[in-house]
Amino acid sequence: MWSAAAVSGLGDGLELSAFPLLATHWTDDPVLVSAAAAATEAPWLFLGLLVGGLVDRWDRRTVLLTADSCRALLVAALAAAVALDAGNIWLLLVVLFALGSAQIFFDTSVQAVIPAVAGTGSLVRANSLLQGSSTVLVQFLGPAAGAALFAVAHWLPAGIDAVSYLLGVALLAGVRGRFRPARPSAPEKTPPLRHSVAEGLRWLRDDPVIRVLSLATVLLGMGSAAAWGVMVLFAEHQWHLKGAGYGLLLTASAVGSVAGSLAAAPLARRLPQRLLLVGSAAGSATVFGLLTVSRSAAFAAALLAVNGLMVVVWNVVTVSERQARVPDALTGRVTAAYRVLAWGSMPLGGLLGGALASALGLYTALLTAALLLALGALLVGVGRAPLGGGPAPVTRTE
Repeated sequence: MWSAAAVSGLGDGLELSAFPLLATHWTDDPVLVSAAAAATEAPWLFLGLLVGGLVDRWDRRTVLLTADSCRALLVAALAAAVALDAGNIWLLLVVLFALGSAQIFFDTSVQAVIPAVAGTGSLVRANSLLQGSSTVLVQFLGPAAGAALFAVAHWLPAGIDAVSYLLGVALLAGVRGRFRPARPSAPEKTPPLRHSVAEGLRWLRDDPVIRVLSLATVLLGMGSAAAWGVMVLFAEHQWHLKGAGYGLLLTASAVGSVAGSLAAAPLARRLPQRLLLVGSAAGSATVFGLLTVSRSAAFAAALLAVNGLMVVVWNVVTVSERQARVPDALTGRVTAAYRVLAWGSMPLGGLLGGALASALGLYTALLTAALLLALGALLVGVGRAPLGGGPAPVTRTE
């Protein structure tokens, strides 16, 4: 399962650089280029909750196989269109939206399957492996390889992308067992899909731990997006970094993310989870606060590496906590609702950061981001519900 997610992640990394380059190859309209950048995330707002309900009704391994098969067909068709000089920006937008829709099914199902595959006692280690491979392949190798392949032939990244998804399908086909949650014995007892989705939302609302974590994640998502939305401008203003120099800042953040994936499991074994979560959020808040007074680009890179580590530790611990607490039959719906909140907060944070930078300056935007992160840390810190997982039966077969 981990290997399948890793090779699919390599395909995602290729897309990060190659598809924006393809967009600018077909148009110089900034609106259409930005639409291409948002097309893969937009489906979360329209489909996220619906997908969660479906994942809790279907065999999740089958969903994973179908999602990666669909992604392979989509990027193979795009590669053929580019090779035949038959594509345009509108085709790319349609393909990206479809890829984003398939990714919702894949990501939601992966998080629902991991407890059954790894067991509740190994969730932190399993999620650390997933985060580590995602960071290396999506942030490091994938974008560089995608840009290099695009320079050789514009169709090549999409072609290799299709192969990576097919390899993911082959690996998933070797996972034994069925992963459908328990269902009522009588078909007529199955509630309408909208009622099932509402049940997941109510569970998220009523569970004190997941409710607090979801609200804190909204604050952290908004704060991070507000900071990173103007970071390229701040780097130029504060440290005179452009192009490759800004790329080095991103690399430093990715290095910190890899370190976080290695450190999360040992830290979770030795420290209370609440302390880890509060420390991660407060650490990120401190990073963005210190960036406003840092005059050294090297120090800024070190700070962003620390932030990358903190973000991954937060992600690993919160995902593991959610997987341990949520009943298997509700995992897809609660995961989707949680991620809709998390992903939906990011565009709002980006807009907030841009508006503050325009009206009050870049320093205000970063300080506001730090304040949002600090509020997230405070929200978790004052929570009274015990962390560390709860009784959530994990079923591997029907």
